[in-house]
Amino acid sequence: MTPPAPELLAVLTSGGDERIIINPSTGTNRYHLNPLDFDGLLHRGSCTVGVLNPDSLQVAEAFLEHHRSLPYERLVGEQADRLRSLLEANPAEEVDIFFAPSGTDLPLYPVLFQHVLEPGRTVTNIVTCPEELGSGSVLAGAGRFFSARNQFGETVQFGEPIVEGIDARVITLPARSPGGRIIDRRASLRSIVDARGDDALIGSLVLGSKSGISDDLEIIDEFPDSVMWVVDMCQFRVEPELISSLLAKGVLVMLTGSKFFEAPPFAAALLVPRRWTERLQGAAAPQVAGFSKVFSAFDLPASLDALREQLGYRENEGLRLRWQIALGEMEAFAALPQATTETTIAHWNSSVVDRLGCSSSFTLMPDQDRTNPSIISFQVQHQGQELGHEALVELHRSLVTSRHTGLTTGFDRFYIGQPVRYGDRSFIRLALGSPTVRAMAARGETVFDDDLAIIEIIERSLDA
Repeated sequence: MTPPAPELLAVLTSGGDERIIINPSTGTNRYHLNPLDFDGLLHRGSCTVGVLNPDSLQVAEAFLEHHRSLPYERLVGEQADRLRSLLEANPAEEVDIFFAPSGTDLPLYPVLFQHVLEPGRTVTNIVTCPEELGSGSVLAGAGRFFSARNQFGETVQFGEPIVEGIDARVITLPARSPGGRIIDRRASLRSIVDARGDDALIGSLVLGSKSGISDDLEIIDEFPDSVMWVVDMCQFRVEPELISSLLAKGVLVMLTGSKFFEAPPFAAALLVPRRWTERLQGAAAPQVAGFSKVFSAFDLPASLDALREQLGYRENEGLRLRWQIALGEMEAFAALPQATTETTIAHWNSSVVDRLGCSSSFTLMPDQDRTNPSIISFQVQHQGQELGHEALVELHRSLVTSRHTGLTTGFDRFYIGQPVRYGDRSFIRLALGSPTVRAMAARGETVFDDDLAIIEIIERSLDA
């Protein structure tokens, strides 16, 4: 029997912070979307705004009918095994999976790890591209609550330390210059590492930010032992081989299933090389019970008994459902030849970039060739004036909450990436997700009328 929509929506929107709560007056979440309302929606967003589609709806219904009756820890283990298999970790058993309610929660794990491994030392977290990460990532990187609600539906104190005994500090290195160029941060990273040698260091790099920026990962090889390196791949627009190569170097890798793979928000995981887990096992765990306000014991591998006991064993059915959806999409995408998906994305990128370049209303962000080809970032002008962040936020809201004509039959709405602020400037994005790439590849699509129509609709809205 198919579960009723209210029950499915209730589970999909449970087990996360306030960002996924449906506003009764609008019927949507903070991103102006409802995960069950996907008919007629053309998705071109690169943010955590996934909704269901016909394929993932079947996965969701099957989960509620069959999988929810499984022992919870068994389900966690099966999902971890599926993720390891997809990533081609070599060998798979040398990588542990730490789950989290959202990608913004993931930076809390390295802070927790360094507190356990280096008790009493100041934790210094070097965070690159902070303006292009998820909201709250800098607070999380300092071991602080970044929201007002946790995955268990409890109220927490926004901005306050999760554990008072942790002295964690964040140093940020911006993504772009005032002119929009992507900054080379390697010299700054070296300088900070050299100056903070007495601290427990975390180096938080990015491979695929909101606009697709990729940090130069060669810096990792210069400091392989003195820094706990973490690479944010939450957009998950990379090939498994790269992830495996980073894991082999001892790098922690952050992933989500709710950006490129478009599962409803949130579904996050940290890939941790076994060498780190073994060190955590051997450490005398200090008091970290405060992290029970963020994580469940089930989020951590079963081998970390001492830490798990302090967290408590609380289940999160919504997180398991969202990961079930994400894994189904990941497996479907992995079944396609890499050459096919790369060619499809390249054709789409070329077509959209050419159309944007023909308009006086848009300017491509600098260094577009240094970002992921499945994301295209651009500024918007009206009557010769560049729109600031607040104006872009209002434009975005109007575009994604309205009905439009001119799209392919069956679509009358679209979603694009939210505005990204850098300094006092801002840009918006068009991005492909896995379900769209699969559909385009199946059709052998080389003409992208819907994307050209979106650009024309934006142009018309500027003159309205």
